[in-house]
Amino acid sequence: MELGRRRFLALGAGAGLAVAAGGTLTGCADDAPKLRDGGTLTVALPAYPAVLNPAQGVAEEARWIADAVVEPLYRYRDDTTLEPLLAAADPQVSPDGLVWTIRLRDGITYPGGAPCDAANVAAVLNWVASAKTAGEWAPYLAGRIGKATAVDAGTVRIELPRPFGVLRQLLACLPIPHQSSLADPQSLVGTGPFRAEKVVPGQSVLLRRNDEYRGEKAPLDAMEFRLVAAPAARVAELKAKRVGVDPRLAADQLKALQRVKDMQAHAVSSPLDLVTALNMRRAPFDNIAVRRALAAGTARKAVRDQDFKGFAVLGQGPIGPTTEGWDAAYAPYPEVVDGDRVRVLLGESGLSGPVNFTVLIAADDGLARPADTLAKQWAAFGLTARVEEVPADVWRQRRRSGDFDLALSLRRPAYAVGRTAYDVLAPAASDHPDNTGYRNAEIDRLLAEAWSVGEAARRTKLCRLANEILVRDAVMIPPVYPRFLVGQSRAVESIDEKQMALGRLDLPPLHLRS
Repeated sequence: MELGRRRFLALGAGAGLAVAAGGTLTGCADDAPKLRDGGTLTVALPAYPAVLNPAQGVAEEARWIADAVVEPLYRYRDDTTLEPLLAAADPQVSPDGLVWTIRLRDGITYPGGAPCDAANVAAVLNWVASAKTAGEWAPYLAGRIGKATAVDAGTVRIELPRPFGVLRQLLACLPIPHQSSLADPQSLVGTGPFRAEKVVPGQSVLLRRNDEYRGEKAPLDAMEFRLVAAPAARVAELKAKRVGVDPRLAADQLKALQRVKDMQAHAVSSPLDLVTALNMRRAPFDNIAVRRALAAGTARKAVRDQDFKGFAVLGQGPIGPTTEGWDAAYAPYPEVVDGDRVRVLLGESGLSGPVNFTVLIAADDGLARPADTLAKQWAAFGLTARVEEVPADVWRQRRRSGDFDLALSLRRPAYAVGRTAYDVLAPAASDHPDNTGYRNAEIDRLLAEAWSVGEAARRTKLCRLANEILVRDAVMIPPVYPRFLVGQSRAVESIDEKQMALGRLDLPPLHLRS
């Protein structure tokens, strides 16, 4: 990633950026210490990633590390549009949408001099396109790419089994490591401004500036990512200046951190989803009136104000504020629950007596309090929820096998799909592996067209229509859209909130302060 233009924009962004992005950035005083080159930025990891190689994983913790090392073909600019990075230009797409041709920039190499050429890019694309090797990329790219081939050293040809207009957005999220590293889940070999120097599995990763980088050199000498699992411990490390950035600040700590002189706090709307998966293959959620009653009786305001301390937006459907298809004027649910409406909907269900179900949450998602808040509100209307907290691997297994009533989870899909609604809407399609029993031919048609078109305005309109249908049928009912909360020391240059609005941390351009 060339740093010059982004550095200029980030330094000129100012406090107005916080307002535009919904942030609460506390700005530095005019006499703040000056930016300086050199030094090591330490970032506290809330969890150590199981997979570091970005060709195998899309988890946030891994990508905070990997994105400084491994670059994609395209990237999101500060204005959220896309521009070429490893690619030399926009893709050339055949009239039928089935063949994409991408020219690559000349002279880009990996450490040691191996070229980032078309054969390497094709190998990565074929890796993530195969269900056998795609890993965490499988829900997004497996089966979507038929074959990638090198036309010549500087040209990649991608053949698709069906049109997939959203591919360019996904290519902006897919880093291109060296092909020799694809099978190693812990490998980090890329063309970026940093290189991996030392990995201590389960503890830390040290990145060193890549002095052979083709573009402007990163101002930092190094970045260290260190596991500090407990939220309170991360804040303590931040206040003690042993870490410079806490990228997953707890909501109840943000306001307190804002009052600390040497600290900054960011709260930015981003593609962060509180997902409610309803199992429509069995009672009670096979009954649309029960689902509608549940949606109408959801304690959105309480979850926002009590559990997320105001750092969230009220949920009005699957699509959130920074995702394609969001309509700020669309508000099917009032801020305060209309109890009479809930009772009418329950009456339409034809059921008598309490409606019992289980809310399944994963232990490491931090959703116990929101789940309890929701359960208390639903209980007032005879919707009796029992909250069951299980280990994350058990949650995933039960979600895949359909052994749940309502599965509540936090999804952070930005590093896989960017601003598109592909992650949040795709499971509503009847042929999607994560579909929970919903069948609607109109939704299937809308989503198939949305993912096929390359025109963003058309895709946005289609996603908006799909969102309204899913609200009508009460298929996905997120209580809130949580904001991306980050704490940082004032000894570190302010993080770019426009990139945070994309769900990303843009760490390589940062300076320390003298």
